[in-house]
Amino acid sequence: MASSAASSSSAAASAEPASNRTFLLCPMCKKTHWSLPVHLRRSCMKNSSEADILAVVESAKRAANNLLRTGRVWEYSLITRIVQSPDPVDRMIEELQSRGMAVVGIPTEDPAPVAPAVPAVPAVAQLPVEAPSESSSESSGELYQCPDPTTQGTSLREKMSSLGLYKKHSLDHILLAKFAKFLQSDLSNENFKQEVENVARFLYYMDPQEASLQFVRQHEKTREYFLKLSEAGLCKQTVQNYIKSVKRFLNFHAGSTDLCFTDRELHQDCTNYLRFLGNIQKSSSKQVSKETTRKRFDTFQEGVLSTAEITAVLAAAKKVFLAVIGKLHEGGHQLTLTEMQLVLYYLEAIVILEQGQRPGVVEHMTVTEWISRRRDDIRPAFVAVAVKEHKTAATQVATFVLSQEQEMWFDIYFTEVRPVMLGRKRKRVDDDDESDERFFISSTGRHIHNASNDLERLHKKYQVPKVTSQMVRRAYETATKDMPDADKAKVAGYLTHSTATAEKHYRMREISSAIDACLILRRLRGDSDSDQSDHTPAGSAAYLTDQAAYDKLLRSYPVTLDGVPPKRSKRVSLAGQNERYCYDRWRSEQLELWVQHVLEHFARRLPSESRVKAWIEKQGWSSNIPDAASIVQQWKPSGGIDDAMDSAELQKFCRTQRWKGLAVADVEGKGRGVVVTRPFALGEVVCDYHSKVVSRQEGLATHAATAEQESGYMFFFNSGQVARCIDAHEEECPCHPGMCRYLQE
Repeated sequence: MASSAASSSSAAASAEPASNRTFLLCPMCKKTHWSLPVHLRRSCMKNSSEADILAVVESAKRAANNLLRTGRVWEYSLITRIVQSPDPVDRMIEELQSRGMAVVGIPTEDPAPVAPAVPAVPAVAQLPVEAPSESSSESSGELYQCPDPTTQGTSLREKMSSLGLYKKHSLDHILLAKFAKFLQSDLSNENFKQEVENVARFLYYMDPQEASLQFVRQHEKTREYFLKLSEAGLCKQTVQNYIKSVKRFLNFHAGSTDLCFTDRELHQDCTNYLRFLGNIQKSSSKQVSKETTRKRFDTFQEGVLSTAEITAVLAAAKKVFLAVIGKLHEGGHQLTLTEMQLVLYYLEAIVILEQGQRPGVVEHMTVTEWISRRRDDIRPAFVAVAVKEHKTAATQVATFVLSQEQEMWFDIYFTEVRPVMLGRKRKRVDDDDESDERFFISSTGRHIHNASNDLERLHKKYQVPKVTSQMVRRAYETATKDMPDADKAKVAGYLTHSTATAEKHYRMREISSAIDACLILRRLRGDSDSDQSDHTPAGSAAYLTDQAAYDKLLRSYPVTLDGVPPKRSKRVSLAGQNERYCYDRWRSEQLELWVQHVLEHFARRLPSESRVKAWIEKQGWSSNIPDAASIVQQWKPSGGIDDAMDSAELQKFCRTQRWKGLAVADVEGKGRGVVVTRPFALGEVVCDYHSKVVSRQEGLATHAATAEQESGYMFFFNSGQVARCIDAHEEECPCHPGMCRYLQE
């Protein structure tokens, strides 16, 4: 009985700490365990080293701590953005995972997310809010996932899910984590996450229980997996990408690890398996070629876009875009998130649609490249921007040209919008520092992952048929077919064609050739200012027209304190249809002058509202009168120390020794003293300190002969190079007979 009681007591004691223990999440099986190290040694990482196990445990502890610290509070605005995103399910899953939570049994990728409904009339830029992370976007480059046109939509997702092809092992598994680090660090692959996910799905299909290299001994099941991908509706090129991912994964473990020393037999099996994958690739390469031919035939049947259709979305959004730019140009306006996104999308569209550049130019353009833009000496109205990285295997520099007006738009985005975007960046575990260097920043403060998605959102908003970068480049190429060879060469270089083309036309690296190519594209689009290559392009923005009209008005009616705004007939003759804008701006600037004039009058002491109002009434202003309350609210001391006492009001205070804001009161334990009855601003005059000025020696002698309680009235200071003293120990000041001075209190 005693033994049984002891056993029960021991079990109760062990259960007590277990109830208070923090359960940690296993990144492999996605289950929580009260003792994660024990679980890993027995199950998920039983073949791993102790160091690897402890590293996973520490990572799980950090994740749990982050969840308790930051993961439990949700902002309403974030939930709203998730619901309004193109694919709210994937966005919610992504947000949960970023907070350290595990989502099981739900597909993590949607090849064709359903976009939210687009309103019938494109009102002021209610663009879809961009997701807080772009990792769910389709990755550009060699791993682009192209769904079969016959199975697009949710049917492809449902079929992949029903076949279990979305299930995958945790990316934190040691095999996958090392592969991810290799892709990111050694190969500098920005889209490494998608490639690692491809391998994780493959490993799960080969062995749902544990990720390992034992699949190299399952050739038939491997062939079955790739056949299932094709049956699900993925295009042949995407299946090839899966095969390439598995080959790269296996090449890494066979050639860049110690596998050949630790397990020679498995290493030999890996080598044989790589040859097996090579045979699968060869057999499917013909199918990829047929698929490419079919797509080209479909493109031929659809026809090539006209140059006007290319920039249709720019024309549709231009009015709203110029209104937003106008607000930024005038200053004092704070843009909404939707307006900032419109500026971002519109500038991206200029680069991709108007300039014919690849989306990679937008995604990789850096701040340094923007700052280093070059202006042509002969045609200074144009600037050329060179981008070093713009596609997976870039061997040449991409260059695009902006007009003076477009340069100003880009600069306004860089100085006004981009800093706000960067300020919206949220701290995450997987945050990188690339966003600070990239020129184009999403609304979440991160660099753009997929510019094509942004372009598609802009087309959907303004209900314009979707135009991709490939369609644009093909249209430009086709439009130049009847041009002279020299012009064709310039356009080919401007569009950054093959390396052979770039080397053949080496002169394309000069700014003048790039500007020539840009002007050729302008002529193809039918732009009205394309023929004025040697002059500054005529500004078409509404705010530029307003500015020109306002400048013309100011030459005849400058804004002054006593000026009178011109009559409507005069404004119409000078500003035309912009007369109302000029009138409102003229009055606004005069009001600012009047407010500044009032503030300068009350420079050293905070005035009362009634006093400001009375002074304004004396000025004789009949309209557009400044508000006294707002002036008092924004008042700050101005002027220097030397002219502080030039104010008539301060001279009156000094003469009467009645300083507003000060009072004499009995201070407990200290006797009588001066207290303030209102707060004083920095630099504001509180009161004067004056009396007979004597030399330092005389002051020291008086100080030694004065009673201790009165010695505090001696103020020693330096006047230039001369040491002096203000002697205020006498009861009365010679210039204020019979008055009590505040300094003596």
